[in-house]
Amino acid sequence: MNEAINNFNQKELSGRDARLWKEWKELDTLCAKRKAAAENPRKPSLSYIIRRKNVMGLPTEYEIWYRVKSIVGVKDGPIPREPVFGYLHKLSIVLPNNYPSADGNPIFTFRTDIWHPNIRYSGSFKGHVCLTIKEMGVLASLKDLVLRVERYLKYQLYHAQNTYPYPEDQNVAEWVREEGEPNGWTRFGQDSGGTDPVRPQVAGQSSESPSQQTIKISARKI
Repeated sequence: MNEAINNFNQKELSGRDARLWKEWKELDTLCAKRKAAAENPRKPSLSYIIRRKNVMGLPTEYEIWYRVKSIVGVKDGPIPREPVFGYLHKLSIVLPNNYPSADGNPIFTFRTDIWHPNIRYSGSFKGHVCLTIKEMGVLASLKDLVLRVERYLKYQLYHAQNTYPYPEDQNVAEWVREEGEPNGWTRFGQDSGGTDPVRPQVAGQSSESPSQQTIKISARKI
């Protein structure tokens, strides 16, 4: 564990600071487990860097490094266009001043190219991640959201249909529906290591009604 985490007395923290400390500890523990399990401890599948802290010294901005196979674009040429894969992906997480609250959801933005229907591939909002979950934003664990994005990268979780909650990137969603899925290119991350393949799920998929199952995680509409 990062020794700096133990420099804080949990009993002396309250409100926002208590939440920031707890989530830092959870994320650090998760990354430590990945490092211990990695073939090369210098290249774990999940790691983090603290980019900004508040006056108390608690993280308010992270950079998450995912070392997993994921689609980062498609080849130029005639349809169907084959995917281009990458193996290192960097995600920025900003926790606004009013986090955690209904209007202070964490902002997830990829700093590297990602080709996924729920992540903006180009334009002024390039890299924006649209996360949809059942729980309200104030209850969503930062660690769980980081793991959810990992499922996005592996295409174990995505929503490409032009239905609510709607894809973040319509061009990518069209490729998934008309080129990626028919050719099996979106199934690369669903090998669960000798057991039954992981079945891809729709983001926000549930037996509940759409209004119960989906919320907005970042500051923009899904």
